[in-house]
Amino acid sequence: MRKAVDRKTVNKINPKEMSAVKRSVIMDLLIIPVLIFSLLFSTGSKPEFMLSEDPETESEITAFWPIPSEHTTFSAIADKLIGTPAVSGRGRTPSEGFSSGGLVQYLYKEHSGILLSRKPSLQRELGKPVSEFQEGDLLFFNGDRGLISGVYLHDQEFITVTNEGVSLRNLRKDKYWRERFLEGRRLTDQESERLNPSFYSDIDHQAVREALSLLHRPYRLTGSKLSAFDCSFLVQHAFAEMNIYLPRMTYQQYERGEPVSLEEAEAGDVIYFSGTWQKGISHTGIYLGDRFFIHASGEEGETIISYLGRSWMDHFTGIRRFDSLAADTDIPQVREALPLIGTDYKKGGRSPKKGFSRSGFIHYVFKKSGISLPRSAKNQAEKGISVSLESAKTGDVLFFRTDSGTLIPALYIGNEAAIAVRMDEGVSAVDLQYSSFWNKNRLADIRRYN
Repeated sequence: MRKAVDRKTVNKINPKEMSAVKRSVIMDLLIIPVLIFSLLFSTGSKPEFMLSEDPETESEITAFWPIPSEHTTFSAIADKLIGTPAVSGRGRTPSEGFSSGGLVQYLYKEHSGILLSRKPSLQRELGKPVSEFQEGDLLFFNGDRGLISGVYLHDQEFITVTNEGVSLRNLRKDKYWRERFLEGRRLTDQESERLNPSFYSDIDHQAVREALSLLHRPYRLTGSKLSAFDCSFLVQHAFAEMNIYLPRMTYQQYERGEPVSLEEAEAGDVIYFSGTWQKGISHTGIYLGDRFFIHASGEEGETIISYLGRSWMDHFTGIRRFDSLAADTDIPQVREALPLIGTDYKKGGRSPKKGFSRSGFIHYVFKKSGISLPRSAKNQAEKGISVSLESAKTGDVLFFRTDSGTLIPALYIGNEAAIAVRMDEGVSAVDLQYSSFWNKNRLADIRRYN
């Protein structure tokens, strides 16, 4: 075994010995990277911090939430988080820092994929009270600024957020926490299942599946893009996947569909709340069954699954079922038109590839349905037979008049909806009851061609 070199005696070593020491140190430094390379690649696997070079597998990497492991324990996760800074409000990741509720939310998602609210008050509405604790139980404390939550680990030890950041504390030894302790709660089996998105993997309701695919998307009030959106857009978008075209606003949606009681509600029904952030109907979500629902939440800052507990029931207004409002695809021109939603506007355009003008769209879908119409809206309005608004049927063409007198056609698809070409959004579903333009005040004529 080589002896360590004392710095005080270096000057006493003769040149030959010094040369030998240098060679030995250099050899050690050369061997270290070889050993590291061997450890990393001899097994054929990559270390966790290395991303795959395959773009298809890269897309499967979860950006916000890690994939839980069956062998992960709360204690193991907690050990990695000790010292993470404390932040108020929405802190819920190691990079952001944590609030106490955000820490609990993160721990459960890491551990088993269960989605909890980041708010301790809503966390406390879950589970059953317990007096003998086991790992993973929720603990609640009366803090100076409100309710504090934590997760029990073992031997009276639990993890929470203090002024020092993420910390371990002891229910028996720490007087501050012992005196402020309120209760412990344990999730029921049903809650553990229903708050995990994997539970719904086999659900056959298309709107529910679409909403679940948007979990954790950021919330934005009035947001109408999939990158960030609000509660009523989530509902509107999800049901459009079923060819059901709802109004944009929550109170407008509530006036459609079939009223359903909470006791009779099924997955895919839509639940509405009042007075959450403003007077009147102000929030909505898609019901998942057993008092759970998915919604784009402003308080949570994202799309999340929630439990319909006491706090939400204080604002509960009613439930609507929209499944019977799907556009009738047995009508040929409607069947041809629906897949074209989203096609760009193009002046003079008359094909999906190049885009559509307003009259070009009508010309195209009727031609694909075996009916030949003129190219211009003016000439289209002279063909077929005129029908009254009360007699209008799915597949008729509505003609709206602009302030300058120009006619703009739209294909009626029933249930107060039509498909028209907008200059800003291209081929779009428009609501005939609440639109400021596509309404009966501008309606010039309705024509039927078959």
